[in-house]
Amino acid sequence: MDVFSCMASRRSIRSFTGEPVSEAQLHAILEAGTMAPSAGNMQAREFVIVRSAEARRAAADTSDAGITARGKTLTQQWIATADVIIVICYDPRRMGARYGEKGRTDMSKLDCMGVAQNMMLAVTALGLGTTCVIGFDAVALKHSLGIPAELTPMLMLPIGHPAPAAQGGPVFRLTPGELVRFTC
Repeated sequence: MDVFSCMASRRSIRSFTGEPVSEAQLHAILEAGTMAPSAGNMQAREFVIVRSAEARRAAADTSDAGITARGKTLTQQWIATADVIIVICYDPRRMGARYGEKGRTDMSKLDCMGVAQNMMLAVTALGLGTTCVIGFDAVALKHSLGIPAELTPMLMLPIGHPAPAAQGGPVFRLTPGELVRFTC
């Protein structure tokens, strides 16, 4: 699949079949993440792989549904139904050593977002599904998964084979003409 077709077909998937993600697929996704650009090539990101049902439930229990909570469901329990969750973390010390406070905050987070985009495109190209989850308590997630103190969880990618109903139809997107402004 060419990159433009991949971008056009990517969807936010929150419902999975239960079919396992293979080790080869997981490796390809992780490799795609390592290919993402990094400020100063500091590569201040690390990945925590969550496979067991118990750990996936623990990760889901740290999530929040934000202001869109429906039916008083305050967590995103669907996260636990994915076969694997990749928690993308950053080490603020690594980026901060070179770029100071801006490196510890903004640049580390931007690097993680590039990793997430690469991984989401790889997931799509492999016929799998995911979405980017940032609604969770990072301290609780670190505690429940035993993530080392020096790492800060930025986002989770729950990954699995998409349920047929989850794939939906066309997605509304604004056009470049609606989003671009020119200056002199």
